[in-house]
Amino acid sequence: MASWFKVAEFPGEAQLEELDRYLHGRQVSHRFTEERGKQILWLADASQLSIVKAYFETPQVEIEEPAHNTAVQGAGLSFHQAVNLFPLTLLTIILGLLGYLYQEYLFDARYENPLSFLPAPQAFESGQVWRLLSPAFLHFGTLHILFNGLWIWELGRRIEIFTGKINYLLLFLISAIGANYIQYFMSVGERFVLFGGLSGVVYAYLGYLLVWHRFSNNPLVKLPAGVFIFMLLWLALGFSGLIDFFISGSIANGAHLGGLLCGIAYAAIQVYWRSGSTHSKRES
Repeated sequence: MASWFKVAEFPGEAQLEELDRYLHGRQVSHRFTEERGKQILWLADASQLSIVKAYFETPQVEIEEPAHNTAVQGAGLSFHQAVNLFPLTLLTIILGLLGYLYQEYLFDARYENPLSFLPAPQAFESGQVWRLLSPAFLHFGTLHILFNGLWIWELGRRIEIFTGKINYLLLFLISAIGANYIQYFMSVGERFVLFGGLSGVVYAYLGYLLVWHRFSNNPLVKLPAGVFIFMLLWLALGFSGLIDFFISGSIANGAHLGGLLCGIAYAAIQVYWRSGSTHSKRES
């Protein structure tokens, strides 16, 4: 199990993009988190602290700017480093892949799918509590799992490094179950409706980053505006019904909307808590 070492604190408004690129260019495994209005730098290897010190002792004009940011782009990372940096993101994708394999090759359509959604009363009564969550891992076709897996990889690892593993896990569980519930309630009149996929979680991650994009200078939450526009347009097209003409089945619009709202709400609570704690510190 990897250990992280806290090596520095910076003001919440500090611009750390240059330091982030500097460390990645020198293959220093690190991450930034935000705690009570401050940005915290962590190292996976405490012996690399001298590299951090060298950054502040060297004039900025003499520092060679690396060509890429490996924590965000994933370039230059070994599998071992990726597992250490964002294991929950990788686990999410793996579970989605297993759900795809189960649905495509193992599930017998003559029977009720044991991974399909059940509301809480029925789930607890039947002892199948996992069915509150499990539809998130079901995928119907190769393109479905590829699309969702790539977005989970792109957005999830940013969030896992930015907010930490506990918050990542809470966000995932809340958004996956919340998206399932919204989709279930929007499937009026379909008693045994089967839906699934990680796209509700993808939209939760998008909503989470959309809020923090406004309130944080951390480069991990700075997505291009075009990404937000594209995904929100895709959501609108889904509700219009146009996409259903080009695919088999239909888009789980309720899951997308439910996930987006869960992600926005979770980030908003974090922002409120952080701003409240910062205000209390200033008063004291």
